[in-house]
Amino acid sequence: MQKIRVFADTNVILESFRTGCWAAISHHFSMETVEKCVEETLTGNPGDPRHVAVHPADLNAGLAGQYSVNRKDIASLVLRHPSCSTLDDGEQHLFAWLAASKLLPSQVVVVTTADKAALVASHDLGWLDCMTSLEDLARRSAMGRANRDALALHYRDDWLSSIRTKIRLGVMP
Repeated sequence: MQKIRVFADTNVILESFRTGCWAAISHHFSMETVEKCVEETLTGNPGDPRHVAVHPADLNAGLAGQYSVNRKDIASLVLRHPSCSTLDDGEQHLFAWLAASKLLPSQVVVVTTADKAALVASHDLGWLDCMTSLEDLARRSAMGRANRDALALHYRDDWLSSIRTKIRLGVMP
């Protein structure tokens, strides 16, 4: 059976390592991302108490794909969808690659992010229904309740559902 392809941004990757979910979700799903998200995941300030140290070998072992993005794809995305101009670099690169690849919307490709601006942009791109939470991925990977309970609020199903509703109602532009 073909695994569902999941495209993850930097924050989701970091949270999955922080909570011990990475190995399970990368075994159950085909985890993919862009080079910028890998770079962001492996860097950061080790002195920051929120810093999550990720060993490159552990990250790479769980990645089924890691893609480069060119400036033309980023420019094309931003020109067609101005809401993408304010995204963080990782999300912008990820969305540019997905837009250039024309993979979405799809039943076997999902994207996971915990960034409100990225969710608004996904709505503009027609991808909002392709967004899923890290909690959903962890549950479907048979992660125990303790790991799922450790997830920060913005990686949970309820948070994503609430943001989707606000976007669809026009409460969040």
